Formats: sequence, C-alpha cells, structure tokens
Amino acid sequence: MNEPQIDFSYTVFWTKQVRQWPPERRAEILTAVQNVLHQPDFLLNAYARRYAVPGLDAQTHSGASLAALEKVLTAFQAE
Repeated sequence: MNEPQIDFSYTVFWTKQVRQWPPERRAEILTAVQNVLHQPDFLLNAYARRYAVPGLDAQTHSGASLAALEKVLTAFQAE
C-alpha cells in the first residue's frame, strides 16, 4: 500500500470508532493523541505499533494511525 491508501484505511477505521464516542471522550483523546504526536522521537511510520495513547485503549498504534486519528477527531470537533 502507498501512503495515501494507508492514510485512507486508518481514517476510515478511526471514523467508525470516533462516531460512537461522546464529545467529552473525543476531546480527551484528541489531547492525549496530540501529546504523543508532539514527542521528539515520534515517527510517522505506517505499520510498526510503537505508541500507546493514555485513555484510548490497551494497544499500541503506528504513527500513521495516530495521525489519522488526530485528523478524524479534529474534523468531529469542527462540527
């Protein structure tokens, strides 16, 4: 998969998830994701699950996945 396809896939996945969350959870997770994205060692990697987001879930996520999540949460916030 190329970069646009990866971004699209993660964006669709996160949109389905975020739709089910109340606005308060969206705001909390957006802040937590942004804290991870702004770490000095953050890499926008496609698949390697390196990053945990407090409050999101018990899994680790790739950089591209978290960037897509931030994009989705920001779009929902703008509604």
